[in-house]
Amino acid sequence: MTQQLEPTAASLLDDIHQRLLSRQYDQLAALSLALDHALSQPQKLDAAALALLHAKASRNAATMTAVQRGIRAALRRVADIRSVSNGLVTYDKSGLRQEPVSFGVAQRL
Repeated sequence: MTQQLEPTAASLLDDIHQRLLSRQYDQLAALSLALDHALSQPQKLDAAALALLHAKASRNAATMTAVQRGIRAALRRVADIRSVSNGLVTYDKSGLRQEPVSFGVAQRL
């Protein structure tokens, strides 16, 4: 039964993985719909086919988690760069960001 699975669902999972790695996120929606359609078709799958499908889906889930972390980190960096224009940024002893404390500016004579 693996031959029935390979050209459809498993192949689509491989395509999704490749799109994630190559940062072609705009193509994921169409591939996801195609995968949903392939999996909705009644099939009798043996244990090997199910194991293959599970392994590829787990790999894609781990890759998607890594992509999400990378995007969040990039967004944090962009926010940090933007905040530099607002003034000095300080951190506490544990490395957490602190809100800037405004001190009264002494006037010079």
